[in-house]
Amino acid sequence: MTGEEDRHKIESMEEEKPATVAPDAKGRASNGNNNDESFKKLVNASVVIVLVALIFIALFSFFFSMQEAIFALFNPRYQALMQAVFSLMVVVMGVYMIKMFLGK
Repeated sequence: MTGEEDRHKIESMEEEKPATVAPDAKGRASNGNNNDESFKKLVNASVVIVLVALIFIALFSFFFSMQEAIFALFNPRYQALMQAVFSLMVVVMGVYMIKMFLGK
């Protein structure tokens, strides 16, 4: 083969190679945008976890406060019935919300 044919082969091989990102010291591709996006996702996930925990705390507080309100507002004869109705409502709403989130 002549030198010119070799040069054309090398040029055509260089054109076919996809553009790559230079690896950093640990062998990972250093891409600043990717690190920023993954950090933002991590922060968003952390915020969601904290908010869900606060919502669960508020729900437990509401549930027990509602139980006390039922004791204060209703005749002792009807307290058990009202607690059962309230608990049933909580279960129905919980199942509905789980079905709504898992259905997507």
